Amino acid sequence: GNDITMVTLSELGIITKDKSGFTQEPAHKRNILDVSGAGDTVISVASLALAGNAKKSVVMSLSNLAGGLVCEKVGVVSIDKEVLLAEAIKHISDKS
Repeated sequence: GNDITMVTLSELGIITKDKSGFTQEPAHKRNILDVSGAGDTVISVASLALAGNAKKSVVMSLSNLAGGLVCEKVGVVSIDKEVLLAEAIKHISDKS
C-alpha cells in the first residue's frame, strides 16, 4: 500500500499525508528564475532520503530545499550536492 503521499505546492512548499495525518513544510524564499525540473528534483531527493531511512521531516525538508534550489537556475539543472548540504545544515540540522 501507499504509506506516504507527498504533494508539492509550488511557492507554498510540500504537504504529506501518512497514517498520522497531514504535515506541511513551507517553502523557503528563493530568487525563482525557472521552475523547470523542480518536481523531478523533489521526487529524486525524496526517494534518495527515503532509501536512506531518513525521518519523514528530513525527507520533506531536504526535498523541499532541493526543489527550491534548482529554481534559482535557468533550465533543467542538476542539484549541486555541496549547495544542498549547506542549505540542509542551515535549515534542517535540528530535524535529523
